[in-house]
Amino acid sequence: MRLGLLRRGLFVVGCGVTAVTLSACESTQQESEKIGREGGQSSAASASLKLGAVNRGVRVSEVTLLSSSGRKAVAARLTSTSAKVQSEIPLLVTVTGKGGKVLYTNATGEQEDSLQHLALLRPGQSVWWVDDQVLTSQTAAAVKIQAGTGRQARGGSVADVGTTGVRNSTQGGLALVSGNVVNHSSTPLSKVPVFVVSLRGGAIVAAGRAVIPSLAGHSGASAPFQAFLVGTPGPSTRLNAVASAG
Repeated sequence: MRLGLLRRGLFVVGCGVTAVTLSACESTQQESEKIGREGGQSSAASASLKLGAVNRGVRVSEVTLLSSSGRKAVAARLTSTSAKVQSEIPLLVTVTGKGGKVLYTNATGEQEDSLQHLALLRPGQSVWWVDDQVLTSQTAAAVKIQAGTGRQARGGSVADVGTTGVRNSTQGGLALVSGNVVNHSSTPLSKVPVFVVSLRGGAIVAAGRAVIPSLAGHSGASAPFQAFLVGTPGPSTRLNAVASAG
């Protein structure tokens, strides 16, 4: 599947900010240690997130908080309404509990770049984005994602990547999605994120993320990925895997 090619018919609402209220039965299991970390993935912290002005050229929809096996993740669909290519779009995730208490935010701390930004969004494109490092053991009431202003990029200067051979499996009782990321450009790439969502009846039921440490700089170069999912995918769910590179 080429970058950003998603199935039609999913309902899109909001502009720049989307919040959803969660069920009172949200899991309160303690967070387990990070699992499914890609070998060789960078652990360097990025600077505190600078959101900037609200991005009127990005619609944020289908924001979903998922929980399973002591882990939590937030997944959302991002749709461009801009006529320009956007890169490094900052995304602020805020999970709140009772009384609006902030339980988690991706604005500070040891955060990888792909947990704070979307690398690339072309005009009219829709992509999935996942934060699989939502670290809170408390009961969540709502989650919100705000899209800030990124950079404008020239269409011919951005890398073109896609995914192939995407498939479901399990490992250690955990849902696992694997496949390959393919470089369709001549630009060598590093730290290429892959965002995976599993849909049932148009609703997100599981999501995960992987990072490719490096991808060779010639058309057709590929590298494997594995993403452990948070949530409960089933045999009737539909997988979408999107690789992103600026």
